[in-house]
Amino acid sequence: MPASATGPEIVAAARNVFTIPAGRPFLKTLVQSLCDGRLIAGYKYDEADPLALAGITIFVPTRRSARVLRSELVDCLGGRSAILPVIRALGETDDDSGFFDAEIPVILDLAPPLPGTARLIELGRLILAWRNQLPKVVLDIHSDSPLIAPASPADAIWLARNLAEIIDAMETEDLDWEALDNLQDADHALWWQLTLEFLKIARTYWPARLEELHQSSPARHRNAILDAETQRIIAGKVTGPIVIAGSTGSIPATAALIAAVQKLPNGTIVLPGLDQTMSEAEWNEIAPETTGRADPSSRSHPQYGFFRLLKRMGLSRDDIPSLAEAADDLAYRSEILSHALLPVQATSAWMDLQRDTDPARLRAAFKDAALIETANEREEATAIAI
Repeated sequence: MPASATGPEIVAAARNVFTIPAGRPFLKTLVQSLCDGRLIAGYKYDEADPLALAGITIFVPTRRSARVLRSELVDCLGGRSAILPVIRALGETDDDSGFFDAEIPVILDLAPPLPGTARLIELGRLILAWRNQLPKVVLDIHSDSPLIAPASPADAIWLARNLAEIIDAMETEDLDWEALDNLQDADHALWWQLTLEFLKIARTYWPARLEELHQSSPARHRNAILDAETQRIIAGKVTGPIVIAGSTGSIPATAALIAAVQKLPNGTIVLPGLDQTMSEAEWNEIAPETTGRADPSSRSHPQYGFFRLLKRMGLSRDDIPSLAEAADDLAYRSEILSHALLPVQATSAWMDLQRDTDPARLRAAFKDAALIETANEREEATAIAI
């Protein structure tokens, strides 16, 4: 297992990518590492200089984490006056007009993203228009296919939610709708052919409608801003230290930004909860497509984003030291959960885990854990938020 980073000398040896284990408070540990000089090579916070932090730029996943990070910095400073680092949220650029530097022409030329409610209404209208022409579609193409269409505007809005999720997924991954042409729909049931007809709403009619509205898609707008920020950093427009903390790089545009910062001499990446307990064989099963065995289900593994990100940066888990160590019981809990979530090809190790598990240590690891059974995802989200 990689050693914990215990001093500034570790930074150079481990380059500039770190992790913080799941059993430690992420942002508090990040701030402590920043202030005591373990995070950025050649940097140590000077308590006598109120501008010591001002030249640092820190990217975090959300605005909420940005607010918490500011609070942690204030607590760490102990009441001393200081200009805080520039803190930016990676995942919510659409709600932060001017949040990213607008000196790049591509940002100035971007059409504003269409708000969520307005998008559902517009998609609902397109779905109803598609529904209204279904009799001709059914007669000309799908005459022997059973059909259930949205019967009301409320049904169309409900269906628009699912269509919006598909659009976001395609645009987040920067995929081309033209790939649908490669599907051999004649080999599938007529329902599949009808589905391809339905997706023409997203493929053809939706881009045209956005152009009419002089609006942009939220996902493409976010990707364009992140791409512009990546190019700005590559061009050397940011001279101070840059830290990207808490992101898994699951969005390709974010992964490109992380890879660009990782190559900088003053760039630092801090990954949240990288699994360093899995064996190398188990780790490689997370993305079996890298060995020529395609398995779409592997994309649901919680470490899949890390696997792709490390591969993109040319790093292995052994290259990444931890900035802190979790308490023994919390570390063991993380290890148990890691085994519970092993890729399906590696679950044969469960029998060995059951045989080797220490019951007393297991009870200690989960003594303060609670099981909450909820009726739906809304209740689950509420329980987590509370």
